[in-house]
Amino acid sequence: MDIITSHNSLDFDGLAAMVAASKLFPHAIPIIPGTLSKNVRRFMGLYKDSLAFRSPREINLDAVERVILVDTRNPARLGSLKGLEERNCDFVVFDHHPDGPNDIHGVINEVHVVGAVTTVLVEKIRQEDIPLTPFEATILALGIYEDTGSLLFTSTTYRDVEAVAYLLRQGADLSVVASFMEEPFSDEQRQLLQKLLNDVRHYRVNGLDIVLAAGAEKGFIPGLDVVTYHLMEVVAGDAIFVMVIMQGKAQVVARSRTPNIQVNKILSPLGGHGHETAAAAVVRNPDLKVIEREILEQLAKNTGKAMSARDIMSSPVKTIPVDVTMEEAGKIMLRYGHTGMPVIDGERLVGIISRRDVDKAMIHNLGHAPVKGFMTQEVVTVTPDTGVGEIRRIVVEKDIGRVPVVEGGRLVGIVSRTDLLRTMHGDQYPEDHAVMYNRGEHGLNRNYRDALESRLPKRIKDILKTAGMIGDDMGINVYCVGGFVRDLLLQVKNFDVDLVVEGDGIEFAQRLAETLGGRARSHERFRTAVVVLPDGFKIDVATARTEYYEFPAALPKVERSSIREDMYRRDFTINTMAICLNAQRYGEMIDYFGGQQDLEQGLIRVLYNLSFVEDPTRIIRAIRFEARYKFRIEPDTLQMARYAVQRRLLRHLSYKRIRQELILILEEKDPVPALRRMEDIGVWQYVLPEVDLNEKMRYTLSRVPRVLGWLAERELGTGVRPWVVYMEVLCSQLDQSKLQSVIDRFHFDRKTAQSLARIRDVMELARNFQRNEQMPFSQLDLLLRDYSMENIVFFLLCLEREWAWEKAVKYLELVRDVKVEMNGNDLKRMGIKPGPLFKVLLDKLRAARLDREVTSYEDEVKLVRKWMEDGLC
Repeated sequence: MDIITSHNSLDFDGLAAMVAASKLFPHAIPIIPGTLSKNVRRFMGLYKDSLAFRSPREINLDAVERVILVDTRNPARLGSLKGLEERNCDFVVFDHHPDGPNDIHGVINEVHVVGAVTTVLVEKIRQEDIPLTPFEATILALGIYEDTGSLLFTSTTYRDVEAVAYLLRQGADLSVVASFMEEPFSDEQRQLLQKLLNDVRHYRVNGLDIVLAAGAEKGFIPGLDVVTYHLMEVVAGDAIFVMVIMQGKAQVVARSRTPNIQVNKILSPLGGHGHETAAAAVVRNPDLKVIEREILEQLAKNTGKAMSARDIMSSPVKTIPVDVTMEEAGKIMLRYGHTGMPVIDGERLVGIISRRDVDKAMIHNLGHAPVKGFMTQEVVTVTPDTGVGEIRRIVVEKDIGRVPVVEGGRLVGIVSRTDLLRTMHGDQYPEDHAVMYNRGEHGLNRNYRDALESRLPKRIKDILKTAGMIGDDMGINVYCVGGFVRDLLLQVKNFDVDLVVEGDGIEFAQRLAETLGGRARSHERFRTAVVVLPDGFKIDVATARTEYYEFPAALPKVERSSIREDMYRRDFTINTMAICLNAQRYGEMIDYFGGQQDLEQGLIRVLYNLSFVEDPTRIIRAIRFEARYKFRIEPDTLQMARYAVQRRLLRHLSYKRIRQELILILEEKDPVPALRRMEDIGVWQYVLPEVDLNEKMRYTLSRVPRVLGWLAERELGTGVRPWVVYMEVLCSQLDQSKLQSVIDRFHFDRKTAQSLARIRDVMELARNFQRNEQMPFSQLDLLLRDYSMENIVFFLLCLEREWAWEKAVKYLELVRDVKVEMNGNDLKRMGIKPGPLFKVLLDKLRAARLDREVTSYEDEVKLVRKWMEDGLC
């Protein structure tokens, strides 16, 4: 015979688990081992006829061969079936309680960490596709809801929730569940709660607040667990222990809000059982003082140390002086990604200022006012040893976003809401200012000495070693950084040397210039300098610095910092790598932000989530690097770029900055992929919204590098600026009014503006040229000679007929090679009076050369004499 049973004082989880086990083991007999909890007794009063449960007296225990045991493994809890574990029968165990020293071990043991054991059996029912009636589903839901506190206890798992969802689909009735879960508080329970409130005592154990309350009743009052629950809601504490003598026994109920106190372990010496957060014990021959002493001793031995302010606070604390303006305070908060900061007067903490305070001041045009007029002056502080629970209570009750930590009158740290939420939710809690890079120090120990030696020309190597030597003499670290290092690793030719020093960059640059025989130009505001060597070669030098932006799209301000902070200010992880040049560390890679890893994986990644807010041009730069290296923008970075565009942050950019970034893209070998990406992300509408990047436009743009390459091979088009040619193509579809608007908006230099202003004339010229196949070269020269080389390349791009292309190219070759051999002295010897006529004659000789009418000096002389004879000069 097989039986199904559970523990004495049967609760809804045990009852529901037995019902579920009956579905899995339909031939087993469900046996109630002893007493029922009050709620289950009420339920059975209505539904016992619907449940085929039996008592131990109704079966022959000697005939039991297998026991399906649910919601317990403790033989002491088997009630009238106690001793069954000593019989020669097999056990199949379903449980969710922690292991105990005398647990029954079955032939099958299904022990899971879930809120309710019923969940485990529901999963089995679901796997085996066993049908449930709505009534059965309701009972099983009751079991899960009771043991998980309606899915609110911390012991609740996603499995419990999924099990409830399944039961609801099977027709579980939550109104029935609620009617048995929400039992009204009886007068006896209310009176007992009041007595316990009068006896509440608080103890501090390892920084945790322990609540003890005791009482005595003549009769038995059921539902002490419910009373304890209500008591815990009223009194603040990390754990509560309630001891009440009833009918000669001490009923002990414990609840815990923290994993540092496992109440089942605390009550174990008293014969208690349960979970880490909820446990109970029944003590015979009770002495409340002895029980209380035992609980406190167990707490002292087994309570983990509570987290305190010292464990979670940010330190050292960034502060704002009391005389700083509200506008500047806002900039400082943006720099560090904070929503509020302490205000100090000297070393004394005098207030707190928040980003909301700054916003209010700015709305009322009071950005010039000092923070002391807006700060919160009644500052609530804590000590380093204040528990996290107490800090959480202060934050909630006082509705404050941050709490300064003070020790000995000195500000030593600060705890923010985010710090508190992280203790509750872990690192998954979303922060306002979040880093995006790999926090691991990937590749810090790599050395690239060999790469420096093998991939760089001797002159560059000598410059780097000289820089390292000067750094050693000055006692400062020197690094080559940024794009130079990135391209060194990619083996892309880039000899633009960019140095950063952890010291005075301007003094270092002056020393380097003196050693190399050059000169240094410094920029005091940014603490940067450029060393210019005699042949014009330039070396950029910067002081290791932290940049912050005064407002979105502003240029950065600078303060001294370490190389790590200097790298953190940069745009993308692939540009944050540095190589040390000091002799003892020459070639050592510094890579705090996973730049090498992203370089290997071909990813463009920002360092933190506010990167595009601080500088929206980084979106355009990301697009440029993606296209240049055929990388891809990392998904989170791409999402933030799109979000920044949606927030219209690019509208804050000056067209001067947009122009700079656009020129850099148009100077790439093939800018078309980057332009298309700008359109895809939404950037293009802030750059050239007038221009439609349609298929025809993209095709013409794609021809530019081929035409430029073809001309370069033939040494034609010397001095052409490719980006201007691309701009001419982009603006070719605009009417003169829109074209002029673009020119005015971007403030191009005069030469570029003139080239762009003439593109419609160039297009008309190309159309006319293609209508006259017999046009002599001299006439074409007369038409083109005043146009820029960029205009002439654009002219070639406008030609659609093969003969026109060939003739135009032939013209360029002739222009390259043509040379009039006669000069003014020759004309004077022939008796021609100096004056404007000289230029006319020399121009006519040039035209004759182009049209192959003359090919030598003698031919030129003869032609001039003929003009003299004809009276033309």
